[in-house]
Amino acid sequence: MDEVTDGVFVGTESDAGDEALLQTHGVDTVVSLTHSKPETGDTTRIDVPMVDGPQNSYPAFADAVRTVVTQRTDGQCVLIHCAAGSSRSPSVAAAAITYLTEQPLTNAFDQVLERRPETAPHDALVRQAAKVTERGVD
Repeated sequence: MDEVTDGVFVGTESDAGDEALLQTHGVDTVVSLTHSKPETGDTTRIDVPMVDGPQNSYPAFADAVRTVVTQRTDGQCVLIHCAAGSSRSPSVAAAAITYLTEQPLTNAFDQVLERRPETAPHDALVRQAAKVTERGVD
């Protein structure tokens, strides 16, 4: 689990299920991008199921980004997770960073990669992130 910007972490499904790890990092909300429902203990979990690849609709991706932005804007420390923490969650995190910091998407992806080297997003998810940052999440 890696903090990719202030109060936003990217991690794996096993990170999401590790209650002690969540508490250590002060995570208030887990945004789960998988179809499984990891047990997060006392930490709030919001399910926004997606798949890795081109099968995700624009509304699903935008909903995931909006959820992260809303939680962070409300002062919550957020863990975004998918199975391996390398494609879906970094893509959603990069798009959310553009809203939270007003930096360009390419810079946000660079920041995520710098702080989470195992980042390897599917091209379709990079395109979805670009659409969301162009069109907005409202």
